[in-house]
Amino acid sequence: MRRSLLCLALVSILSLGATTSARSAEVGVVTDLTWGTSNADQDRTISAIRNAGATWVRLSIQWKNIEQVLPGVYDVWWLAHVDRAIELSNAAGLNVLMMVYDAPAWASGSTQRSTPRNPADYASFMSFVANRYRGRIQAYEIWNEQNTERFWTSPSAEAYTRLLQAAYPAVKMADPAATVVFGGLSTSDYAFVESAYAAGVRGSFDAMAVHPYTYCGTGAPDELRRSGNGRITRDSFLGYREVRASMLARSDDKPLWITEFGWNTSTARCDPASGSWQGGVSESLQASYTARAYSLLAANAYLGPAFVYNFRNNYWEFDADTPEARYGLVRSDFSAKPALDALRAAAGATTTDPPPPPAPIEAPSVTLTSPTNGTATNGSLTLAATASADGGVARVVFAVDGTVIREETEAPYGFRWMAFRHLSAGQYVIEARAYDRAGRVATDSASVTRLP
Repeated sequence: MRRSLLCLALVSILSLGATTSARSAEVGVVTDLTWGTSNADQDRTISAIRNAGATWVRLSIQWKNIEQVLPGVYDVWWLAHVDRAIELSNAAGLNVLMMVYDAPAWASGSTQRSTPRNPADYASFMSFVANRYRGRIQAYEIWNEQNTERFWTSPSAEAYTRLLQAAYPAVKMADPAATVVFGGLSTSDYAFVESAYAAGVRGSFDAMAVHPYTYCGTGAPDELRRSGNGRITRDSFLGYREVRASMLARSDDKPLWITEFGWNTSTARCDPASGSWQGGVSESLQASYTARAYSLLAANAYLGPAFVYNFRNNYWEFDADTPEARYGLVRSDFSAKPALDALRAAAGATTTDPPPPPAPIEAPSVTLTSPTNGTATNGSLTLAATASADGGVARVVFAVDGTVIREETEAPYGFRWMAFRHLSAGQYVIEARAYDRAGRVATDSASVTRLP
């Protein structure tokens, strides 16, 4: 009996770490291509990803950016930004997974809510997106980490099921060949999956998805933790196998995708006692864990693409020493961390050519359209400006004699300034300042006179 148990244990250990030369997980990366990135950085990112050998990219659309104000009214800049990311990905021969989330206030009922009141509104938007990009996007992921309050107001498997049931036919009608992916769950939350099945989710997706981040953000991919019922915990990398078990128990043999996984390289330390649940690892350990993760994934034929989060450190934080900012395989300036070589090895890439140097980024521009120079009035004053920036305008600020009186973050930029009529008679300089997402600024001004 002891010998039999020992043999069974050895078989279990060997199968846990088994790899296969016949198959390896498809290599994908989560990118910032649709996060307001400049055109120059989009170009450089695509070149670096192609050089690394990845075959998939995960892009994202924040619904509230595209359909901001009213249903059917679409933001031209954001659409062009997404269009360009998809065009670059297609030209590079990359498969595209598009994740769509985050409802606008008109659909959610409040700027404090992230989820739509009516799933049909989301389905209508998905129909628009899938029709626009028919044949150019290979898969759609319906929402992101809907089992967390960060991405879904009051998480509910039943509510999410209703959203997926509405979105699935909308996508399939627009693009029958596209794969519809269950929104990637934060960790391998098999309890949420089981609740979704109980709510009737079966038949409303083509592939399951999870984000198997590890305990404290620092656990090794082959580190197994078990709960009281003997199941692998949801915060173990291999917890995705429990999700698979839950699916098979319900006779659903669909593929399972890993739409995010990774380790950050901040110096943060996990300290559950103080409420700090996310730590970082060294750059060399990030590389080792990435390689080991792909090796483990190769043992399971039911897995689809596995996307490392993310390709680049958050560009707007310039390598800040925080967990969220340092998940990248490359730093904000595109210099490579050791993990990039781990990804390249997992993808079987044979080239190590460095990415091309960045193209020069144009400074933002701004034009103060009102008031015009020489305006004279004793009444109120209309302040208005147009602005543009490679990568998007972060904000436009209006100032009078150097004192800021208003900040606008969305076009059209302008307002009626009633307080001008209360100023003392005399001459004033009205200034508009446009800031891009990297902090660069452009200004335009006009001299106006307050009449007695």
